[in-house]
Amino acid sequence: MSSSTAQIIILVIEIVAMIVSIIMILIGIFQNKNSQSGLSALNGGNDELFSNSKERGLDKTLSNWMMTLGIIFFTVALTACILTNIFL
Repeated sequence: MSSSTAQIIILVIEIVAMIVSIIMILIGIFQNKNSQSGLSALNGGNDELFSNSKERGLDKTLSNWMMTLGIIFFTVALTACILTNIFL
């Protein structure tokens, strides 16, 4: 494979990774916030620890999309890293 073809393939993979990351950011903005404050992780305060907090409807759909896009992003980023080290 020539160097210019490899560079084009890597560029396309990087563009796909950027698009997936932007979609992940947008989905993260639309997701429901589960914690009461940002500091609850530091002080250990979790009022809903033992409550029934199943995701339903849009929250579940967004969570599934976020998980799927996270796996896709990880795979695309790993592929871009490997191809960059092999061809460039």
